[in-house]
Amino acid sequence: MKQLEELLEMWRKDSDIDRTEPGKELTNIPKLHSKYINILSRHRLLAKETEFKLNKIRRLKWEYYTGKLDDDELKKYGWEPFPYVLKAELNTYLDSDDDINKQKAALTLHNEIVEVCQAIIKELNNRTWELRSFIDWEKFIQGV
Repeated sequence: MKQLEELLEMWRKDSDIDRTEPGKELTNIPKLHSKYINILSRHRLLAKETEFKLNKIRRLKWEYYTGKLDDDELKKYGWEPFPYVLKAELNTYLDSDDDINKQKAALTLHNEIVEVCQAIIKELNNRTWELRSFIDWEKFIQGV
């Protein structure tokens, strides 16, 4: 959650436009674009990695709740044998498992950061046109 808050705070600062120097703001767009593309790319990869971890822990927990893990694997993870679970109850246990939910939360966070970065990049793409329109307006007002 901290990462998302930091990203939003970064964008809050970066989204300010100095209307006294629109030319400088135009040259700043590629730097901002690069900055947010890097964040976007990193979190897309982290989301995919987290998805793989989620799938792995979900399979492992499925084996745990269905009693298919052997003693060595139980010791490896520090788990006690779980009493047999009916097939109808299995999803309830999987959906409420802390390890699975931790991975789901991480995946949700990375996906949210990806969506925010995509929105920021879209705004940056529009910023070029907005600044050019502003410059044209200023020229018109000044009679140029």
